[in-house]
Amino acid sequence: MKPSKVCAAMLCGVFGAALFTTPALAAAAPNDLRHHWAQTQVYTLMEHGIIAGYSDHTFRPDQPVTRQEAAGLVYGLLEEMGVELDDEAEIPVFGGTTEDIPQQVLEDWEKYHSSLQRPSEPEEGEEETTIPGNDVTFPTYTDLDDSWAKDKILCLEANGVLPEDGTGLFRPFQNLTRGEAAQILYNSICRWPELFSLTPVTESPDIHDMDGRPDAEAVLSLARLGVVSGRGDGGYYPDDSISRAEFSVLLLNLAGYPLMTDVEFDPLPVCTVIPTPYISQVYPSAAWVGCEPTSLLMGLKAKGYAQNVTLDQFLADLPKTSSNPAKGFVGSPYVPSETLRTTIYPAPLAEYGRRYGNVKDFSGKSVEELREEVLLGNPVVIYVTLYWKQPYYRNFNIEGTTQSLLRNNHAVLVCGYDATTQYYYIADPYNIDDRYHDYFYWISADVLDPLYMVRQHAVAIE
Repeated sequence: MKPSKVCAAMLCGVFGAALFTTPALAAAAPNDLRHHWAQTQVYTLMEHGIIAGYSDHTFRPDQPVTRQEAAGLVYGLLEEMGVELDDEAEIPVFGGTTEDIPQQVLEDWEKYHSSLQRPSEPEEGEEETTIPGNDVTFPTYTDLDDSWAKDKILCLEANGVLPEDGTGLFRPFQNLTRGEAAQILYNSICRWPELFSLTPVTESPDIHDMDGRPDAEAVLSLARLGVVSGRGDGGYYPDDSISRAEFSVLLLNLAGYPLMTDVEFDPLPVCTVIPTPYISQVYPSAAWVGCEPTSLLMGLKAKGYAQNVTLDQFLADLPKTSSNPAKGFVGSPYVPSETLRTTIYPAPLAEYGRRYGNVKDFSGKSVEELREEVLLGNPVVIYVTLYWKQPYYRNFNIEGTTQSLLRNNHAVLVCGYDATTQYYYIADPYNIDDRYHDYFYWISADVLDPLYMVRQHAVAIE
């Protein structure tokens, strides 16, 4: 299906041969923070010089924070707030109250540090570090030679900020957990209590999954101070990785900076076409109902992922289920069915895609957000209808219950958008009419937008 006006293709250059974008102006907030829930918190920290994006002018807010990144961010925050960090500092043991930190918090911190189990003698080849005033010798971290944050990590260690496990390892490239994040910030508060203006906001936080954990006091104390919170179901999930956005919010809560709500972004490109290697679900694989995973694999390859993965390999590892598309692909992507709703919903499809690259469930996003994502160079799998026809429905048995679901479901990859003509560029895996040739075309927003909005099901590849 091609647009009646060919100017869209002419404006965007050669159909998918190169990524085309209009020149960007001076950088402001990274565009991948548009519409993100932590947009203002991250922007505020950026304005204070605490955190920054990547060289490609993205922030990647949902990407996990590594332990070395977290150490660098905490070091930067403390430095910005006026702490003179000393790599031979004494770890204090508090015994009294301060104006800003409740007595219980200080007692908890003292108990935490006094309970640390550090070896009395270093292992062979390890350096010794003696903390003045504590009369304890323990091995310094020995796995930092390849870490850009080595000096900052060692300095924070000497100041008692980083949790110790007695192994002499810091593991700088591992993802930071939510529990570890709380412990680091808690230690910072108790190391420099005069720096933070924090008062309790609750006496008993509603968090149920911290019993018996070594980081329980840190999490519960910070929850009482309003620095951390659970996820709404009573759980803190201390062993989950913490994202860059989540850690930014904790840093901002700790620093107490007022939110800067007047976020400015770079202007979006007028037109983007993402180079996409075409994959047919029809030939040679004959995956007659495998449009969703086929579209996803095209998007992955467009972003440089899964380069050596064939469609048949990709389909073989796809999660399968007998009837519920919320759990995996129903039936077989090779076998059409009149009784099964042969599809897979965005959440399990995105989870599967994350084995190969940065894939996220994009469901529920508006057409404006869909366009922005594509203009930023990120292809999006969208669930629409076959041949762009009006949707029609049938009843299907989903794990014993009857559900009315769209019968003429189809998924395609949006790999371009032209804001001047309001046409999308589509890689359609169902090239049934010419199975030996690629099937790319432009389609008007007047056609695509209402069909996308029927379900707002989508998966983005970044």
